[in-house]
Amino acid sequence: MRRTFVPPMDSFVSFRHRGLALLALAVSLCGPLSSAAQQNPAPAPAAPAPAAAAPKPPSLAPPTTAPKPPDTSKEGLVIEKVSTRIRMEADGTGTRQTTARSRILADSGVKQMAVLTFTYTASNQQVDIGYVRVIKPDGTVVVTPDYNVQDMPADVTRSAPMYSDIHQKHVAVKGLGVGDILESQITLRTLKPEVPGQFWMDYSFEKNLIILDEQLDLDLPADKAVTVASADLQPTVTTAAGRKLYHWASSNLARPDPDGPPQSAKRWKPSVQITTFASWQQVGAWYGSLQKEPLTVTPAIQAKAAALTKGLTTDQDKLRAIFNDVALHIHYVGLEFGIGRYQPHPADDVLSNQYGDCKDKHTLLASLLKAVGIEAWPVLIPSRRELDPATPSPAQFDHVITLVPLGGKLLWMDSTEEVAPIGVLIGLLRDKQALAIPPGKPAYLERTPADLPSPRSVDIKMEGKLSDQGLFTGHLDETTDGDVGMLFRAAFRGVPQSQWKELMQRIARSENFGGEVSNPQVSEVEQVGQPFVFSFDYTREKYYQWSDKDTSHWVSLPMPPMGGELAPGVKEIKPADDPDLGSTGKTTYHSSMQLPPGWTMLPPRDIDLSEDWLEYHAKYSFKDGAFTADRVALVKKTKVPLDQWDKYLALRRAMFEDWSHETLISPPKPPSHHKFF
Repeated sequence: MRRTFVPPMDSFVSFRHRGLALLALAVSLCGPLSSAAQQNPAPAPAAPAPAAAAPKPPSLAPPTTAPKPPDTSKEGLVIEKVSTRIRMEADGTGTRQTTARSRILADSGVKQMAVLTFTYTASNQQVDIGYVRVIKPDGTVVVTPDYNVQDMPADVTRSAPMYSDIHQKHVAVKGLGVGDILESQITLRTLKPEVPGQFWMDYSFEKNLIILDEQLDLDLPADKAVTVASADLQPTVTTAAGRKLYHWASSNLARPDPDGPPQSAKRWKPSVQITTFASWQQVGAWYGSLQKEPLTVTPAIQAKAAALTKGLTTDQDKLRAIFNDVALHIHYVGLEFGIGRYQPHPADDVLSNQYGDCKDKHTLLASLLKAVGIEAWPVLIPSRRELDPATPSPAQFDHVITLVPLGGKLLWMDSTEEVAPIGVLIGLLRDKQALAIPPGKPAYLERTPADLPSPRSVDIKMEGKLSDQGLFTGHLDETTDGDVGMLFRAAFRGVPQSQWKELMQRIARSENFGGEVSNPQVSEVEQVGQPFVFSFDYTREKYYQWSDKDTSHWVSLPMPPMGGELAPGVKEIKPADDPDLGSTGKTTYHSSMQLPPGWTMLPPRDIDLSEDWLEYHAKYSFKDGAFTADRVALVKKTKVPLDQWDKYLALRRAMFEDWSHETLISPPKPPSHHKFF
């Protein structure tokens, strides 16, 4: 017999974390993601607009055969045309104008486009609403009036006024309904460049929505050295009146096939990358110059550093004390690198306000360390893409972390993750090329560690007893570190202690424990350098599939899945990249259930699976009335070679077979009474 299994929504289960449901419990550990100030907006009217009109170069020649019309019967809207025109000047100023036309096909499209939002930085940019209008099926035009446009600080400023220069224009579209056409023209003007004489940006053509016609025009000074890199479509290029004109044309007539071959995340690049920086050293010199003044060690910084390191004698201890304080007690504001401005706020302001984004938290950390004689470097890093070394552009980065050279080693750290100890980066930031910027030296590309500094471990012990009425009572102890430990630590740190029992109950249910928890115990949540430990008592009436109508009962030990089990019928599509197993390390489960006196059972067979990248072992026994199991998963490599995909699936299916096995337990047979004559 096998236990019932509901496949996870994402059938590709990594061994990195046990139980996808835990992700919903934990505070998000991801650093800031891609910057809207650097990326092109979604090619729809709701996208942040921009750009300047430029003489349009000749269009690409039309195809010789008309493409098949897209099936839009199930769409909420279709983007019929979007045209983006970008004009940049040699001094770094410029305009970006987006003209869009969308047809609304369903109520979902109305809701999606009812309010258009455009984000900009008030200190150096301006958004102009050319027009927003609705064309009814009978030809009537409804123009959205100016009083439907509100200019206000972005939501983040409510909790973090230090970022009050981030603004948004909200446009409530007037008279929009199903069957209408929505047209808009929005211009974003850069009035003051981030860097005098420099500019950079990315643009990606739409691949996820239906768009019939997407055009990009780029107008640059002909005598300005600019790198323009095209990943897929190649532009037509012309020159006129001292300007160099690029034109791209694209369309996307179908949504991606969810069952189609996946695209490689490692090989992904924006459709167009534009930069005037000539080298990574030049990018590093620019960003390093932004750090100099904010890093000033003021009396307040000096006093704080002295208080944090009082009585400490080694640089390692001082580093740990300062890092833990900045990581845990300076609130992280999740702004993407490049949103608002690139220059960090002064360390003194961050300390006083007790909050900051990634670059601000690094600056405070570096300033406090500087006060005690420890050097710390900023590191610019992409979290969701691989760095393109051939295109030195700040647009490639969306996060700032810290690198400390100490004792002949480079120590990586990310103070925005709060519960990540020194040396630990989350999975999104591992094995990534990043730009390290040592003070007074040329910046250089450095690859982050591919794994944790030490193997992670998960150890779960559940021991209990089963009554002859089907009542199971037991106790669970769990000790974790590494990725899983950070998830648990963040989850418990994110809720008040009065709600820990409720959180523990949710964790228990996510791990297939259907009963009730009590007496939760949790180790100190801010001791990030130590394993995270928690425990609870557990009770379940009518354990497993217990039925009072039956004499014998099918049971399975109270053990969660490892996280990589693959159930029958779950469809797996071979990825384009090597499957990720997460960090190397060991997961150990021990479970023991004392059966009622005299009850018997036949334990499952032992299992041993071994590959170069993962081992799985399970041992079972029944002795002195106790049904005992020990399961071990040993992740030996962070990735599975793609050419071993079939072995990977086979191992996961075998793990499921083992985890889902049920065992029949039976009461003692009543003594027989024979009469002899």
